[in-house]
Amino acid sequence: MPPKRGGTMKTTAGATGTAGASPVGGGPAGDASAAAGRRVTRLRSRELGLEATTGAGEDVASDDPGPARKKGKVQPATKGAKGKAARADPPTPPPRPRLPPYPKSGDPMDVLKWDTEFRRICALPEPAGTVIPCTVRRKPTGPRTVSVTDIASVADNSMIRKASRSVVGISSRIPDGKEIMQCSGIVVDWNKTSRLATIVTCSAAVCFDGALVHPNPKDRKQNVVEQEIFRKHKVVLLVHLPNRSTAEGQLLFFNAHYRIALLEALVDSPLEPANFGSSPKFGQKVFPLARDKKSSFFARSGTVLLQDPPFFLKYKYWLSLSSAIELCGTGGPAIDGRGDVAGMTFGRLPNPDVLSISILQTCIDMWRRFSRIARPFLRMDLIAFQTLDISHQEEIESEHGITDGFIVDLVRHDSTAGRVGISRGDVIVSYNGLRDFTLHTFEEYLLNLGWGFLESTDPSWTINLELEIYDPVRRTIRGVTFPLGFSDICEDVLVLP
Repeated sequence: MPPKRGGTMKTTAGATGTAGASPVGGGPAGDASAAAGRRVTRLRSRELGLEATTGAGEDVASDDPGPARKKGKVQPATKGAKGKAARADPPTPPPRPRLPPYPKSGDPMDVLKWDTEFRRICALPEPAGTVIPCTVRRKPTGPRTVSVTDIASVADNSMIRKASRSVVGISSRIPDGKEIMQCSGIVVDWNKTSRLATIVTCSAAVCFDGALVHPNPKDRKQNVVEQEIFRKHKVVLLVHLPNRSTAEGQLLFFNAHYRIALLEALVDSPLEPANFGSSPKFGQKVFPLARDKKSSFFARSGTVLLQDPPFFLKYKYWLSLSSAIELCGTGGPAIDGRGDVAGMTFGRLPNPDVLSISILQTCIDMWRRFSRIARPFLRMDLIAFQTLDISHQEEIESEHGITDGFIVDLVRHDSTAGRVGISRGDVIVSYNGLRDFTLHTFEEYLLNLGWGFLESTDPSWTINLELEIYDPVRRTIRGVTFPLGFSDICEDVLVLP
């Protein structure tokens, strides 16, 4: 049995043959031939002088790996060095940690740990320079639009999104930068040819306490005093569009009584005019919409309340909402379940007010035809019977047999109502044969009677309103012919210091 090899055989220059070597005599030639007969390392071949006998690029190997090679370090390129390696790319930011899988155990403690870690990873900021498309943005760039609790269905959400295209933001300020008002507006019309948009909003954008701050409506002549006021205190009106662009608005018309203003703006991007619906009804669900000066859109949900506004408000034809509106929501639309505008909202605590769309539409139509509005004035305050509390209704019914009508709450001094004998506490049980006793529909009816006033050149023009009045003192019903007058005075000029 041949002996085992104890290791790699080593030879040195000038050494004699050993076991396993060729019988050729010693000396350099013998060593060379012996070395050539074996596979040696490249380093060893240099030591034996065999470098020349090895072909270029030919592998030379041995059982002895020889001294270990040290890997050379790559030196970074220096600034300005020629022929050196190019500057290395900036380091890639570490990837976000992976979201942990939901624990299969279902143990509450494991789930709690999973939830904590999940939220921690989701809250980590994105690496610098990361572009996040809006389709995966975790947080909105502006305030939240609609909360899930406000909008109950996907259909409502889709309907509101479509209606949002006709809602704009309105901001006004005087030249020194002081802001007058931030509100919303409703797109009434947009001309594709001229690219002019007509927008209706709240008159508070151009008024202080019903007095005009911007005394320069486009279609109205100015006197010298108004021109001086306009020169010094011109109001800047800005319209904030759904695409987050801004256009400058120009006042066309306003009416302090109905608290509406009509603006015009040159808008390059297409706008979708709002669809006007019908007057809201008590108990109806509506969605107040708004847009602020950052073009962020807001929506809420509420119902029309069966109540009259507080006694200190002279706008008795307004309706009340159950929910608050945004701070910028005054002048915005309240839409019904079909997405049609049912009214314009006005901020007030605790319940916002709504101007019926029928009144708003009639005012716009009057201005388009006559550049003015014929506002009826009864000079008496009325309360609808149906808005009284139930116990009060029962008392009136049991004592007087009255189940509906308008109760006269106030008769103003030196008014037509006082001259025809109408007193506080009287009940109007019919008007021109009609018995629709909701104040906003009554106001709409009287407003439409004003078309004759606009067509007439007589400023004292009146129309007779046939009333049936119940007198609770005498317990009698009598007929009264009420000469209803109108006024097209819609503004005062505020002289700023």
